[in-house]
Amino acid sequence: MAQQASVRNGPDPYADVAGALHDVSNALTVILGWAAEARSEGVSRETVSHSLEIIEEQARVARQLARRAIGAGEGVDEEETQLEVVLGAAVDVLAAPAQRAGVRLSLAGRAAGVHVRRGADFRQILTNLVLNGLAHAPRGSEVRLELSVGPSNLTLDVQDEGTGVPLARRESIFEGDSRREGGTGIGLRHARALARAAAGDLELTSSDRGARFRLSWPRCGTASMPPPSAPTVPVFFGRRVLVVEDDEHVALLLETALAARGATVRLARSANEFEALLSSGPQDVALIDLSPLASDLHGALLRLRARSPNVAVVFISGSASGLPDEALLRDARWVQKPFEVAEVVAAMVAALSVGA
Repeated sequence: MAQQASVRNGPDPYADVAGALHDVSNALTVILGWAAEARSEGVSRETVSHSLEIIEEQARVARQLARRAIGAGEGVDEEETQLEVVLGAAVDVLAAPAQRAGVRLSLAGRAAGVHVRRGADFRQILTNLVLNGLAHAPRGSEVRLELSVGPSNLTLDVQDEGTGVPLARRESIFEGDSRREGGTGIGLRHARALARAAAGDLELTSSDRGARFRLSWPRCGTASMPPPSAPTVPVFFGRRVLVVEDDEHVALLLETALAARGATVRLARSANEFEALLSSGPQDVALIDLSPLASDLHGALLRLRARSPNVAVVFISGSASGLPDEALLRDARWVQKPFEVAEVVAAMVAALSVGA
């Protein structure tokens, strides 16, 4: 597909230095959030490693944005990218800012088989919208991402539970009208320009509560499109997931990432909490770090199987020597720390498919 920057009239968004600086600032916000996570008291090596990976990746993003704005970067990337990869990477990166804001970040919708071009721009707009939502959302609330895929295009709604935007400002907020303390009005203007340069759009839609932004984007081809009757639900929608992990930061990382993929997550940071949650009903998946159950691992696993006979078990362990004999359950999976969220998700999907 040829570049579509001329589909909408207007200045070249890639030459917008102010817009690029705004997005560089967003990348730095993410970097600072993950740096704070890495320096938290009692943080595990796994969390430090994961934080540094995101910091490095976001530093590269910031450099690319800055170079492109001054005309020194590469041209617009028109390669096809899996939307699932773009969304997953964005959700993982934004997990730390969401946690620090005390806001749950969730994702609903099916992206499997969907490809897009200008994936980096799509992710940058999404980052802008989510950080904007976190800035307005009260603690304990939710910023929800809702994906809908059509034959030739897709929409992604970003909904927060803040005070919302009056309809009278529906267009002016994309023209530099910002009333947030410290706001410049650049972010939404630049995000819309990027969307329109890709033959998409960004608009504010009506909402009963908070603000709801809708990002429209063209998709590539239709060969991989799921049948119209296929449910558009996240990969773990309706799944009950028990996470047994005594490291607070790893536990919160998994809770955010899995909840964003539709799972109902229960956390157990000790053997006592694990035993208490066993009586809360059957679990579909158990992610188990060995250390909280080390005093009676065999007995704990037997009790888990008794309460949840069909549970898919994935061990998350930093043991270099492998799993102890009592953890070698039939069909269990093992993801070694330090891990990437994508590795855990893949192991969960594989474990669930065995029992399907």
